[in-house]
Amino acid sequence: MSRPCIIGPDSSRGAMGWQQPPENSLAALVHGMQVSDGVELDLRLSADGELVAYHDIKTADGRFPECEDSSSMPSHVCTFDEMLAEPDFTKPWLEDSRFACIELKIPHPRSGKTGWLMSGEARTEHMRKMIELVDESLEPMGIGESSTVVYSFEPRLLKAAERAGSKLRFARLVPYLRPWGSSFVKRVFATPHFIALSLPRLMRLQRKVGAPMLPAALHYLDGKKRHLTIGTTVGLHGRQLTNLTRKRKGFPVFVWPAKLRVERALMDAGLTAISDELSPEVTTLPTGEARWLRPATQPLNLEQQNKLDSAAAEHHASIISELQREVTPWSEMSDYDKRSFLNYWRKKWLWERDIETLMSDSSGSSMPWEVSRIIGHRGSGRTYGTG
Repeated sequence: MSRPCIIGPDSSRGAMGWQQPPENSLAALVHGMQVSDGVELDLRLSADGELVAYHDIKTADGRFPECEDSSSMPSHVCTFDEMLAEPDFTKPWLEDSRFACIELKIPHPRSGKTGWLMSGEARTEHMRKMIELVDESLEPMGIGESSTVVYSFEPRLLKAAERAGSKLRFARLVPYLRPWGSSFVKRVFATPHFIALSLPRLMRLQRKVGAPMLPAALHYLDGKKRHLTIGTTVGLHGRQLTNLTRKRKGFPVFVWPAKLRVERALMDAGLTAISDELSPEVTTLPTGEARWLRPATQPLNLEQQNKLDSAAAEHHASIISELQREVTPWSEMSDYDKRSFLNYWRKKWLWERDIETLMSDSSGSSMPWEVSRIIGHRGSGRTYGTG
C-alpha cells in the first residue's frame, strides 16, 4: 500500500512568511527546482525495492531505511517515482534547463544489507540495483545527458554503474566518508585522504575516470584547512583563484556547503554552489550584493548585472522581482544569445572546450556542464532531525 506524498501550493509558506520544508521532501525538492538552477537529493533503497528520498543512516526513531518498506517511512518522505510524477518538479528539469545531482546512499553495516569490511560484492550489487532503478525511472523521460549526475561515497560506484550498463554520468564523492560512526569519527578517518588530495589532484582523478564534474567540500577553497592539502593550494581570491581557473579549464566543480558569505565569490569564480539557504526572503548577501538565484538558467547580461550590483540594499527585493519578470530564461533564448553568453563565460573562465561543442550541449533546454549554477541542497536546504 503506497503512502500519500503531499505537496500543496502553500506547503512552504506560512503566516510568518516562508517556512523551510523538511529536507528531501517533495515540497523541498519542488521549491529548489522552481527558484534555483536545480537540486541535490539523496536516495536510499527501501526493503520493498523503492528508491526513497532520505539522507540519514537512521530515521528519528532509530530505524534503518533499508529495512523499512517505503510506506512506513516518515510522512514527509517521498519515493523517486512520486517525485517524478510531480509536474512542478519535472517540468523545470525537462523543459527549463534545471539540473539534478542524485546521491546514492550506502546502508549502515548493521542494517544487514551489505555487511561490514569484507562486503565489496554486496555493496556493488546494492549500488547496481539502485542505479538500475534510477535508469528505469529516468529513461522514458528523455532527460538531457548534461542535466543529471549520479554520485556516491561508495568506492565501487563506477564498477556498479558499468555492471548496470547505465548511460547516466557518474562521479565519486572523495574523500570517502564511512557509512557508520558520528560526523566527527567519519571526518577523522577521512582526514588523511583530504590532506593527500588537493583540489587540482581531485580534478585530475575525476577526469581520469571520465567523471563530468567534481563534487568538492568548501574546505578545499575557503578557510585554513585548504593549506593542509599536498599540492597546489587554490582559493576564491587573488593568485589562488587564478591558479584554480587555470587548472580547471572549465572542469565543473560543485561546492558544498556553499555558505552565503562565499556565494558571490563562488559565482565570480565560475563554480557551482550547492546551497542550504534557498529562502526567497534572502535578497541581500552578507557580503552586501543582491542575490540572484538562477545565474545559469536565467542568466544576467552585463547591463542587468550592473543594475543589480549598483542598487542599494533597500531596493534589492524590488529589482530582483523586476528582473525575474524581464530576463529571458535560457530555455527560451535564441541560439545567438546562447552563443553570446557561452563565448563570454568561456573567455572569462578559460573553458577548454570550443564554442561549437558547447553549443551542441545547448540544444533545447540543455546547458553545458561548465556553467556556474546555484543548486538547492536536499531540495531547499538541510534541515536537522528530518532525514
